[in-house]
Amino acid sequence: METPLAIFRASPLQDAGRSGATLRRRAASDGPDRLVRVGPNAFVRGADWDAAGPRRRYVTRIFARLGRRSVAAVGSHASAVAVHGLPLPGPWPDDVHLTVPKSHYRSGTRGLVLHTRPVPSAHLVEHGGVRFTSVARTVADIALLGDVRTAVVVADAALRAGVERASIVQALGGTAKDRGRAVATRAVELADPRSGSAAESLARVVFREMGLPKPVLQQPFVVGGRRYEVDFWFPEQGVIVEVDGRAKYTQERFLAGRTADQVFIDEKRRHEALLTVPGVRRIVRIEWRDLWDLDALTRRFRAAGLPCAVRPVRSARGVA
Repeated sequence: METPLAIFRASPLQDAGRSGATLRRRAASDGPDRLVRVGPNAFVRGADWDAAGPRRRYVTRIFARLGRRSVAAVGSHASAVAVHGLPLPGPWPDDVHLTVPKSHYRSGTRGLVLHTRPVPSAHLVEHGGVRFTSVARTVADIALLGDVRTAVVVADAALRAGVERASIVQALGGTAKDRGRAVATRAVELADPRSGSAAESLARVVFREMGLPKPVLQQPFVVGGRRYEVDFWFPEQGVIVEVDGRAKYTQERFLAGRTADQVFIDEKRRHEALLTVPGVRRIVRIEWRDLWDLDALTRRFRAAGLPCAVRPVRSARGVA
């Protein structure tokens, strides 16, 4: 699970230079002792904040808010997604999401989004002294929001991490007639742990929106004694679709000791090798940004010989 930055709060004894006024003054300065306010009476070192990535900044704000809430509050939804290390298809939100008893619900709470669906003890985990919904319950909560794209991205990652699909379905609760449960159940059914990244998960839902045939995931091909697995294989059309991202050329886990130029050359050789496989006609490479322009993507896929709907569905809510 993800950890927050070190959070400082004003000491009730106002000792060690930690009075509220002192901390606020340091937050307003630009010096080496600068602090950044991350919540009510909660600050972190400016240098730590500057070095942190978007997820850790959001996780820090979550702990800053939950650390002063009543024990009845539980981190949930997008906030639990962040803490569990799961992906979201968009930026992390500004608000912290909590699930609270109905008696604690208040509308219009600044910086907080409150939910009230009961959380049984089996759906709770504790991390850093703060309670969050379990991974299965977190996926279920996201699915019940009705956005199939986001639900599949989160569910794919949870299944890859070893969470049982049955536990997610159980966490949905209710009956098939309950509002949103049918769409949520369908989103969970669409989840597939073979998707290797959030981009591949999102692509799979987008392909469904576009009316494409169901592709084979992680199809292996052997060329010259070397094994290559492709992201999506459409056997009837002879088309491979690969989802590329900048991480392949910048992150060490993909570079594996190579330079970005070496990765580019290796990818080019891989591309050429796959085109020698009998039955492979075309290889289409797409990026994350392409998944948000369905008109342009439709034109590219049609040119490659993939059948697409005349007018792609623009909202993932209709996928189920």
